[in-house]
Amino acid sequence: MRTTTSQHNILTFQTDEEITIVADAYGNPTDDPILLLHGGGQTRNSWKKTGEILAAKGWYVIATDARGHGDSSWSKKGNYHFEFLREDLVVIAKTLAKRPVLIGASMGGISSLTALHYHPDLAKGLILVDVSPRIEKKGTDRIFAFMSAKPEGYADLEEVQEAVRAYLPHRKNIGSLNGLKKNLRQLPNGRYSWHWDPNMLKVWQSKTSDVTQKETEVFLTNALINLQIPAMLVRGGISDVVSKEILAELKVIAPKLMYVDVAEAGHMVAGDSNHVFTDALLAFLDMI
Repeated sequence: MRTTTSQHNILTFQTDEEITIVADAYGNPTDDPILLLHGGGQTRNSWKKTGEILAAKGWYVIATDARGHGDSSWSKKGNYHFEFLREDLVVIAKTLAKRPVLIGASMGGISSLTALHYHPDLAKGLILVDVSPRIEKKGTDRIFAFMSAKPEGYADLEEVQEAVRAYLPHRKNIGSLNGLKKNLRQLPNGRYSWHWDPNMLKVWQSKTSDVTQKETEVFLTNALINLQIPAMLVRGGISDVVSKEILAELKVIAPKLMYVDVAEAGHMVAGDSNHVFTDALLAFLDMI
């Protein structure tokens, strides 16, 4: 088993004329790289524990803030469709000396799968975290409802904590107030809002018609079937986004895809059960 001394640095990538992507880098840059790509509404901070563990096992780990999230640039043009997320990923991956393994949660997984459709040799492995070509509408509706709540912001950190507790009732530990603060920005009036561009959600919601969703599903299914690299799906055992029915469908259309269920974890698998989640990643990484 490889081990290395963990280092932590902050990196920036200029991916187009208006966007700078900010990332945390863990480990030795000479080690094989991994790109960690978070879900919609999250930040690179959601990968902190995973990044540190993977780096200690001998990987060079880069966890990015997607455009419109965290410390990365907001798009004044509203360029938040997956074609732009995909191209950010392609630009970053091509700066690396070696082909990375892509680990993408939800939005990050879709971005990864889309990028690999157009650039099959971009990465040497793919891990999808609770995302698939077809996803349950009830799950995405719940996510959009949470992200759309409180456009005026939250009065204080305690109110944020209560909102997260209601959104994630299965999670025993939702984190400290200081931990939550890393995913927030303080508005001029002192209230707290999530650390992402509100216009991003409007762009996504404009693309949620039945026709658009079906076209996207067909495209992503073909991308998954045509993958030429080792790939794995890590599903939250109680996810309302990738259901057991969807999992059964995937096992038929993509039999070469590896599958891991993380019991008692919901859609945000890494946050719900980080130890089990990271062990699943390491088992896969040891095989490629």
